[in-house]
Amino acid sequence: MSLAVPKRPFINLLFLYPSFAQSSVPAVRRHESSARRTTKRLRVKPDPSSFAPPVTADQLQQNVVFNPPSSSPSPYHTPAVFLPRSDPRRSLLAQAHDHANPYAQSSKRLPPPTKKSVEKRYHLKEEEIAEIRRLRLEDPFTWSRKKLAQKFDCSDFFVAMICEASPERKKQQQRALDEIKARWGNRRRHAREDRQKRRILWGRDE
Repeated sequence: MSLAVPKRPFINLLFLYPSFAQSSVPAVRRHESSARRTTKRLRVKPDPSSFAPPVTADQLQQNVVFNPPSSSPSPYHTPAVFLPRSDPRRSLLAQAHDHANPYAQSSKRLPPPTKKSVEKRYHLKEEEIAEIRRLRLEDPFTWSRKKLAQKFDCSDFFVAMICEASPERKKQQQRALDEIKARWGNRRRHAREDRQKRRILWGRDE
């Protein structure tokens, strides 16, 4: 029995087996670039208010602009100043204020204070203030702020206001602080540096 070999290439006979042809022939797909997609679809026109003429100082004094952010309408978002006197939202705002602050009514009593208020006293004279400064300057190691406050019946803050430690005492405190900082790790040191930078930016309102 002789085996007949077809003269046509095998690749041309794949139409006889559709499933095999679909699995063997690689599919070609086109992909859109991510950078092109994002830059093209996010390219939106700016808001017309961005090109509005600048407002002068006279216009700011004459007009008050209330431009809340886009959100669902609520009667609590509009201040009562911008509502007409016949607007029913005024009653809703009044009810919300009473609910938020129940002690606003004069008939209700306030809760007792958690901390006893201390009355300020101005009983120290010029001679006593001079004595505090002398003791603090002569022996700052013995006469600390706390001891001077107990001796003259005043607060530590008042002692710090009227006098300061001697240069030797300041140098000793600085050396003690440097020894503590020498034991810091990189994480704590970077955290303290970032805190100092934030305080500088706060002063610049940035």
